[in-house]
Amino acid sequence: MKNLVYILIHYSIYILIISFPVRVTSQDKLPGEFKVLGLGGAGGMYTPSSSPANPDFMLVSCDMSGSYRSLDGGKTWEMIHSSELHSSKNCRPMFVGNSIYWISGGQLRSSTDEGKSWSPVAGGKGPWSNNVSHLAYLQDNVPILFAGAGSSVYFSKDGGRTWENGIKGTGDVKGLTAAGNAVYAAIGSQIFRNRDKGAAWETINIPDTKGERITGMAAGSVNRNSVVYAVVEKEGLFRSKDQGATWTKLLSQGDQTSDGTIVVSNLSDILMPGNQTDVAYINNRHQVFKTEDGGTSWTSVFRMDSYSNPGKSALPFNVEKSWVQTELKWGYYITDFGLGINPADPDIAMVSTQGDLYITKDGGNSWNQVMNEKVGVMAGDPGTRYRSIGLEVTSSWNFYFDPFDPDRYYIAYTDIGFARSVDRGATWIHSASGSGNWGNTYYNIAFDPDIKGKIYAAASNRHDIPHWTHINPNSPQHEGGVVVSNDHGASWERINNGLPKAPCTWVEIDPASPKNQRTLYAAMFGEGIYKSTDNGKNWIKKSKGIGYKDNMHVLQVQIHPKTGTLYASVTARRVNNNQFPVPGGLWKSTDGGENWTDLTASLQLRWPTYFALHPTNPDIIYFSASTAPQADQGGLYRTTDGGKNWERILKDADFAKKSSPSYVQASGVKLHPSNPDQIYLGSSHGIWVSTDAGKKWNWFNDIPFKSAQNVAFDPKDPKLMYVNTFGGGVWKGYYLPR
Repeated sequence: MKNLVYILIHYSIYILIISFPVRVTSQDKLPGEFKVLGLGGAGGMYTPSSSPANPDFMLVSCDMSGSYRSLDGGKTWEMIHSSELHSSKNCRPMFVGNSIYWISGGQLRSSTDEGKSWSPVAGGKGPWSNNVSHLAYLQDNVPILFAGAGSSVYFSKDGGRTWENGIKGTGDVKGLTAAGNAVYAAIGSQIFRNRDKGAAWETINIPDTKGERITGMAAGSVNRNSVVYAVVEKEGLFRSKDQGATWTKLLSQGDQTSDGTIVVSNLSDILMPGNQTDVAYINNRHQVFKTEDGGTSWTSVFRMDSYSNPGKSALPFNVEKSWVQTELKWGYYITDFGLGINPADPDIAMVSTQGDLYITKDGGNSWNQVMNEKVGVMAGDPGTRYRSIGLEVTSSWNFYFDPFDPDRYYIAYTDIGFARSVDRGATWIHSASGSGNWGNTYYNIAFDPDIKGKIYAAASNRHDIPHWTHINPNSPQHEGGVVVSNDHGASWERINNGLPKAPCTWVEIDPASPKNQRTLYAAMFGEGIYKSTDNGKNWIKKSKGIGYKDNMHVLQVQIHPKTGTLYASVTARRVNNNQFPVPGGLWKSTDGGENWTDLTASLQLRWPTYFALHPTNPDIIYFSASTAPQADQGGLYRTTDGGKNWERILKDADFAKKSSPSYVQASGVKLHPSNPDQIYLGSSHGIWVSTDAGKKWNWFNDIPFKSAQNVAFDPKDPKLMYVNTFGGGVWKGYYLPR
């Protein structure tokens, strides 16, 4: 049980509200908030919703915990601060008068200012032990709220301050909807109906469902007329016009819609505005269908590709494909809770996928992507430019500034590989061409110090190393290597002769090597360190003494700028889901990788990650680590004697002083280029900074996203910081907390 709790905590970490004093003078403070930048979209999005009172007010969530709002119909988006709301993807928001109710992690919260700020309902505690997955309400003098959690439905008659038990079924709540004076709940294969404001529930039977699970419900009512829909797994769509007394089967698996061209299969969810009975939308993984006559006939309204428009179909495509579909050429599937509809206007609907977000405002005749702004191809610059509109839902590892051209910026991404900007971050171009399937993730890049436009990159088709999900041993399909570009990252070529089939997580250039015969080092995850002395054309393993027999998860390699000493870190090796039997650590080599010495054997760290070298004092090294099960080792370590002794200067207990949980997943550590005593640590609890070599620490509350990976500083303005996050894009702002 302890291990299970640990795993759940790692994926449901609440934001810390903790502050150790750091002296920040008034002249250091910079007005304004952190701003996000990047390509937009390309991550799993969920729960798209639109307000009945103001259809331009929209909400959407992300699988990386971010929640977002738009006040202009999706033209721009703003991330809601994680201290207000986060981890909302498993429940659609509910609009009740001037209030919005939504889930934040396991807590029910409400907002009355269009999603800017959120307060716990009932002090944040309800009677449910499972997370709330469905919300509904009945209009009354005080609206009666209903919440579905696990296999139970609860109700509140006082705005959520107190809750009562409603009904408990067998299975999970998969539908909860209200129309007229009735509330309907789908739990497992049963439907329950309530017509007395929450207390007494009746069981409703749908004939011919063969005991299959109900996956979605919707209802609408006008005067005394009502319609109720139920989607039954493997069986199809059913409708009732008498509050569930009798049912008619409308669609079976394999049926064609009324246009005669689209085959209906695997229906999953259905939505309709509750103030009418004619219009409803239903979806499966790739299609959306619509009825305008109360369910008698259905037509295909979301047609992006062959999933929804087979070769025999005469219906035209009607979706403006996002950059994910045109540049990355991903397939797509509609996510759970990926269908949205305005509760008052059936012409406004939304669809979210594992990489896209689309909106229709004309009842499904046409759909527009609302993830970013397409700027187009500019003269002399290969590739299509895109401008962020705030919907950044991706993970990035590192941010770079071109040493030869101050207008060129670069982002190393998870899942979407690599992006470059030629206008100081105003617009971005996806640029992983030539790296093949290694283009999934670029972990870091290295600039040739003398040749303009020449860049090396560590690339892999395995993402998210060294996070929990990707520190287990490689699978046969995991591969990667070093790629090189000679045109500022516009195109890439693989240079992997001699490298093993494994992810590459770091590439380092020896700046002292000859200009035309560069020495390179590559960290090959699971295999060790490899070296090239001919610009990366050929590689030889140089791993004598590094790592352990059962752990060669090499993560990072660096050369000290003053001494030329080589350092490399080995991260965790997780086996059997949650065991870390072999430690990792930090090694150094003084002979170009021929032999390696363990600097951290005394620490026996189970989940070490990245390190930072003091630029002028080689005896000072900072090394980050995460907390593993039964290994309270998270935080930051420092040596001032070259690794003979280590001091833990930021630990789990420090994170827990103001808020739980204490577990920390530490990521990149960086020293400020103008002051190496100013240290930055990225973690699952945000960015932490110390201005006095680790004696005191402060947390960046200025950044709305809670999980940070690394930071970079603008060489033209070292007080301008770029923060790479694990799922919330890149954020730009002042380098000290305000």
